[in-house]
Amino acid sequence: MLPPAESIQIILPTASILLLIMSLKNPVYGVMSYFIVLNAKLGDMYPALGAMRFELVVAIIVLLRIFISFKGLGNIFPRISPINGAFWSFMTVGMLSIAFSVDPATSWDFGGYFILKYALFYLMIVSTVLTTADLSKFLWAFILVTAWIAYEPVANYLSGIASEHGYGSVAYGRYGAAAGHVALANSLNQAIPFIIFFALAGRKRFPKLLSLAVLALIVFGVYASKSRGGFLGLMIVFLGMVYFARNRARALIIAGFVFVVFFSVAATDYLSHMSTIKEGVHASRSSSDRYLGFVNGISMMIKRPIIGVGVGCYAEARGRFFNYRFYAHNMYGEVLGELGIASLAWFYWIWAVFRKTKEIKTSLYEYKENGTFYLNIINAIQLMLVLRLFIGNFSHGYFIWFWFMVAALTVCIQNIIVREREELIPVPVGA
Repeated sequence: MLPPAESIQIILPTASILLLIMSLKNPVYGVMSYFIVLNAKLGDMYPALGAMRFELVVAIIVLLRIFISFKGLGNIFPRISPINGAFWSFMTVGMLSIAFSVDPATSWDFGGYFILKYALFYLMIVSTVLTTADLSKFLWAFILVTAWIAYEPVANYLSGIASEHGYGSVAYGRYGAAAGHVALANSLNQAIPFIIFFALAGRKRFPKLLSLAVLALIVFGVYASKSRGGFLGLMIVFLGMVYFARNRARALIIAGFVFVVFFSVAATDYLSHMSTIKEGVHASRSSSDRYLGFVNGISMMIKRPIIGVGVGCYAEARGRFFNYRFYAHNMYGEVLGELGIASLAWFYWIWAVFRKTKEIKTSLYEYKENGTFYLNIINAIQLMLVLRLFIGNFSHGYFIWFWFMVAALTVCIQNIIVREREELIPVPVGA
């Protein structure tokens, strides 16, 4: 039996503080510290930390360390990457929408505040992930934090602590971005590409064994969540792995074997619940609500076409317009309803990330130094984007930290490759 999560969760604040201290040597450790606080919501886990505004304190320390080092601060400017330009456009639209929202106070509390916070997170990443070693450190932090997010719900589920639904007991997260069972499945799924492409691609035995253990924990967490969107997301991940594989035939055989085993050990209630997917929006109230979330978002866009009802105001506007104050549960309905035509800024930002990853991949075919390493990470980013865009049909959150992280990492990879190439070019004598 796994040890209770409460008995070992002290690891998180301890790791965060230790990483803050280590940031005196390298600022990237400070960003890793902030990422733990941001993702795990330590302020909710420990009310005392929340009372002292621990997240804000860590953010200030990290930003001060970055400004003191002064390295990489220029990486946020639009001239560095088109992703930055698209990022600033989205930021401008999002913050501007607050003033023209149906309720500016609500818009700030549930939209503007988070956009500003994640924008600082974006700044932290592009300013500190300056080398291949920095990139590896940050990715391992992401993988291990996700492993912890999976651990608590899985440990509780196996010990009988679960949330009861009409289709049985489900594992659920209590804190942070994985609160609930649907968000838990989505948060776990998005880490799988990095585990397979980045962590399992290494040559050392221990990281590979650790990666396999984390992968098994995460896949079981998705299963235990009994989320239909999570199950579809899992399918997208494995299909993506086959698409990106060098030997697709072998990858297809492995993926097929995994799914045969998965279905063989799955419980009857799980298979029964997953089978309702074929019924589409008529499967249940939960399914139809996601479709309605898109329809209501379109209606909001028609009522306020230019800049929508305001970032973070979907539930507020839904209550006013349709007497149903509830979140969208559909990312596209959310972004179109909240930002209207101006939501093109968000879509352009995501498209800019896709375009840059494609450019990087093209350049890597002629790049010998660490080419495979970067190619694996770019493949993981592309698959993660496809996954999140797909499950956006069943979940909301177009300004969660995920989009900011993958966009920033793409900029970092671009900058690292450019710097490495410049170092490889011999300087002529007398230059």
